[in-house]
Amino acid sequence: EINIASIRLNRLVENLLNMSRLESGRITPHPDWCDIQDLANSVSESLKHELEPFKFSVFIPEDMPLIFVDFGLMEQVLHNLILNATQNAPAGSLIQLKVLMDNLTLRIQVIDQGTGFPETELASVFDKFYRGKNAKAGGTGLGLSIVKGFVEAHGGTVSAANGEKGGAVFTIKIPAKQMDIA
Repeated sequence: EINIASIRLNRLVENLLNMSRLESGRITPHPDWCDIQDLANSVSESLKHELEPFKFSVFIPEDMPLIFVDFGLMEQVLHNLILNATQNAPAGSLIQLKVLMDNLTLRIQVIDQGTGFPETELASVFDKFYRGKNAKAGGTGLGLSIVKGFVEAHGGTVSAANGEKGGAVFTIKIPAKQMDIA
């Protein structure tokens, strides 16, 4: 129990520091070419315990090119979105991570089978310290605002929607660079 509490406290301090950096403009991505599969593996490994009660599916095309992003910032983005899904979806349900390249746009989706969002709350989910009316105890309301800040630091956008059959769908779109092979 002490270990779990220390992990939670560490996550809270890290979120507060990240929010402070975002607000002060001190978050500057340091992008490099990386393999999105490595990113997905790193996040799923760090959330191994939280993902145990779920079916976790990762879809990344075999011909997916290397992407030009800040690995650490995008790792935090995916960590926050997938952790959020584990906290809002019923045990045994499917959580999906989908990555596609649409023309010159990297598109990442995290999809769960939870309750989704009340329509009146969709516009507020990325607000700092916002917590839904039906949110479980323990969160700070910083995770999704950090996601938005880190994605926007990459020149991208993030949106939240309800899935057709329920659940939440988070979609990230980041302008992609092509690797010039000379």
